[in-house]
Amino acid sequence: MARNGSSTPIDKVINARSPWTATQRNWAFPQNAYQMSNADWQALLARAKQGDPEAEWEFSECFSDGCKNLRGQIIVRRSPTKYAQWLRRAAMHGSPAAQNILGVLLSNGDVVRKNVPQALYWLNRAFRAGDYCAAQNIAITYRQTGDLKSAFNWFRKSTQTGDGDALVQLGIHYYWGKGTRKNPKAAVSCFRRAAKSQNICEAGKDDASFWLGVAYFQGQGVKPSTAKARKLFERANIDNDHPAARKVLFLLELSEP
Repeated sequence: MARNGSSTPIDKVINARSPWTATQRNWAFPQNAYQMSNADWQALLARAKQGDPEAEWEFSECFSDGCKNLRGQIIVRRSPTKYAQWLRRAAMHGSPAAQNILGVLLSNGDVVRKNVPQALYWLNRAFRAGDYCAAQNIAITYRQTGDLKSAFNWFRKSTQTGDGDALVQLGIHYYWGKGTRKNPKAAVSCFRRAAKSQNICEAGKDDASFWLGVAYFQGQGVKPSTAKARKLFERANIDNDHPAARKVLFLLELSEP
């Protein structure tokens, strides 16, 4: 929100039309991250060929990143084609984890051709089978298609399973009025609950601090306090790995007399 008609650090970092993009990151994972003995590899291969869905899912993951034996020798090279083939096989045989991952790949167009209806089909199957992580992925898929109301409803459903990361996303939708009526107080409550959640990743905790800082800086849902906002941005960027918080802090320093 601009003050006195001028742009603020928040305006320069957050796109009000798609605010969630401010804290999205591109994670890079090393290849050949999996390690197992040759004997374990052969046993996994045998189970996968027999149609064990969990073995098929684990087998597919080896093709995703590659796999080395305990001596560090490559026993499986990365193969997106084989990864997709075995992942789909595991999904078809009933692995909820594989169904969830396949849905994400289809939603994003990674490895496989983008197909939103198929993505939602597999994600819903995973959710019904008990993989509650799928709820947030369904929400994200709807959000990517522009169906913000459905996205909001699925983020809310995800929070009901105890997902702290989904609380952060739900808060963003409340704060900016995306897919629901704007409600900064409800947003602040979501961010605070997320920060205290036991079921949230470290990046999610950092994001909760960042968005709470935004609320304090803008005085939406809480009494405005630039000092509290700065502390929350610093907490979000405590490991210097939060680009949005780092940029806001830099811009705040530039704006100081």
